[in-house]
Amino acid sequence: MGMEKNIRLTIGEFSKFCQVTVKTLKHYEKMGLLVPNEVDEWTRYRYYDVSQMRQLNGILRLKSLGFTLEEIRDLLDEGTHKPSISQIEEKIRMTERQIVKLEEQLKALRSIVSFHYSGSSTEV
Repeated sequence: MGMEKNIRLTIGEFSKFCQVTVKTLKHYEKMGLLVPNEVDEWTRYRYYDVSQMRQLNGILRLKSLGFTLEEIRDLLDEGTHKPSISQIEEKIRMTERQIVKLEEQLKALRSIVSFHYSGSSTEV
């Protein structure tokens, strides 16, 4: 693990390895989610170390589960790095509501298509 700290990656290299844009990394830095390990005082180049890939993956995982960047920042500020059961249950309820809305949308779209192909008017 000590070896990870010795490997410095520029923001461009880090973004390529992690498959996120430089713009995303700068945004995460601005929000305090993922701050570069080092910033050169003369060039202002940002450097990340390999261990920060794990941090970024954690952020991306929480984001993919429906957590906002603000919620993720709060988790990091609290030092927990993990959502509570109640937070996860709230995301489950939110996801279930989204599924219901999407199913209604899908049903409406299918009815428009079937109406359109039955030879009726093309108006929506």
